[in-house]
Amino acid sequence: MTPLLNKRKATKAATNPASRSRAYLKRSGATLTRRAAMVLALWLGFWLLALGLILALSWLPFSQLRYQSSITFSGYIALFAALSLVYGLRPHWRNHQRDKPALTPLPRSTAQPLYAMVERIARKLKIRASIDIHLMGAASALISCERNWFGKVQHIRVGIGLPLLGTLSNAQLGSVLAHEFGHLVAGDLSLGTWVYRIKKSLRITVANLDDSLFFLDFIFRFYGWWVVRLSNRVLRAQEYSADAFAVRCFGVKPTRAALEKIHLIEPMWSAYLAHELSPAITRGSRLPVFEGFRRFCQPGIKRPEVQTSIDEAQVRPAAKLDSHPSLADRVAAILPGATPGYPPLSDCLQLAGGELAAEDAWYAMFEHAELTRSNWDDYGTAILQVQIEQRFADSWMAPRLLALTELVGMTRQVDQLWETLRPQEVCFLSMQGKRNHILEILQEWIIASLSHRGFTLKAHPGQVWTLERGQQSVSPAALLSAALDGKLRSAALQKFDLPEIEAKMSSVFF
Repeated sequence: MTPLLNKRKATKAATNPASRSRAYLKRSGATLTRRAAMVLALWLGFWLLALGLILALSWLPFSQLRYQSSITFSGYIALFAALSLVYGLRPHWRNHQRDKPALTPLPRSTAQPLYAMVERIARKLKIRASIDIHLMGAASALISCERNWFGKVQHIRVGIGLPLLGTLSNAQLGSVLAHEFGHLVAGDLSLGTWVYRIKKSLRITVANLDDSLFFLDFIFRFYGWWVVRLSNRVLRAQEYSADAFAVRCFGVKPTRAALEKIHLIEPMWSAYLAHELSPAITRGSRLPVFEGFRRFCQPGIKRPEVQTSIDEAQVRPAAKLDSHPSLADRVAAILPGATPGYPPLSDCLQLAGGELAAEDAWYAMFEHAELTRSNWDDYGTAILQVQIEQRFADSWMAPRLLALTELVGMTRQVDQLWETLRPQEVCFLSMQGKRNHILEILQEWIIASLSHRGFTLKAHPGQVWTLERGQQSVSPAALLSAALDGKLRSAALQKFDLPEIEAKMSSVFF
């Protein structure tokens, strides 16, 4: 009877998805633990090797001084080599902010379906803990937890990137969350963090060995990069394992589509966040997030800095030392023989109460700032143009004092303008950084000058800024570029003053 019962229990466990998932993660976790332990041992070996070599080099001048009462040329060479090695291996302390502002979790009242999805994944893994969900600005997801003294998970915090809600389906978002829970159950949150820190520490140390002399750095470079490559295998194996768990929970198709979509939208979203949304928030504006991103993704000529940001992210090749596998490798691991595609975008905003509710929850992170509601059509005129005009109103560059025709002369001496237009705080910009700072001021001064002459600013998401007055339309960036290239003459700028001159003449005659 007992063998039969045991056989039934084993059969039941084998057909239980939760048991299979836990068993799979347990097996993969054990393998990763062995690899991570090897990385830790090799990391300790790296520093023991360094200490031994430094002591060996230092022993030669010490022994010469003790037994010969003087240090010979070889002793000085060894001492210099030891000091050079110590300098190259010196620790680099960085200040980390420990006090982080507490984030407001997503309200359960509006995001109950999203909480239900996360709790359902947790129950599959037999995790009983309170859960908070937070929205993030990045196109990614993360998970963290608090444990008691016995290692039991008591509280889980899940971070979901706002763009994921606007581009993934329910099942695809679920696979992303299952991927993060796979990291949690496999112990990657603690183990992976140590491996990542070891990798980062050794990469910095090996790079700093450029300061060391002689052939000594060759030994450590070879050893250090070997450990870094091994740690990369651990980190990449963790990603493959978490992907496999996501497939077990939500299937191949949603998991593959989620990976492809995130890879597709991440460059666009990062550029949108950096060049449009974040600057708008800094200027005190609250704009529709998802509407702006949809307009940002529409075809059209984008501003040079925006297009450069997108291109650099899209064409960046996968590096050998990346902690994540490439998209092609992850797709092939999920479905052998498959190559990345471009699935159509969707959304799962209803899980968070809809588009407006999700945006309200995200903007709640900026409660300390007074944000003025606006829309993208009025943003250029009502916010940007007004603030730019105020920036120059009481300065020597006020449009009523400095004629627009002076642009040609100022662009001929951009580098000389640094002392006049440098920021008040201490600044450590490079020569190119200083030049970019001056060019940014000149472009905004063009906007202020044209605004003074009756133009209105149009600043649609991602697109080139233009100023319009009747049938006239001009790009301040194009105007500045022409002046820098020597293709602009002062006479060509006088046409922008005609309405102002006519207004003055009419006031005289009437």
